[in-house]
Amino acid sequence: MDENKQAMNEEELEQVAGGASDSIHDLNNFVTKTVCNVIHYDETACLTLRRSPNGSIIQGVGWQNGDPIRVHRTYRESGWYFAYKNGLYGYVNPNNVR
Repeated sequence: MDENKQAMNEEELEQVAGGASDSIHDLNNFVTKTVCNVIHYDETACLTLRRSPNGSIIQGVGWQNGDPIRVHRTYRESGWYFAYKNGLYGYVNPNNVR
């Protein structure tokens, strides 16, 4: 096989062909919940969107107590909610969502 070519697995082939559905990023699978229990040390305190559970913060994306938040109805990673805001997906601490 040519070294510049790589074999694709079935999932990749299906996605390229347009047959795969991406239920994790389908906003129809998200529900609205409410942000709570954010401790306000100062005006910048908020629930932050992270790249992975307990991982690095996605700057400029956050919620205050009482704000609505869209989270996936079933998908979780290490217990963290998979959330969406302004075209970005990431993870939020489930202790701050009800």
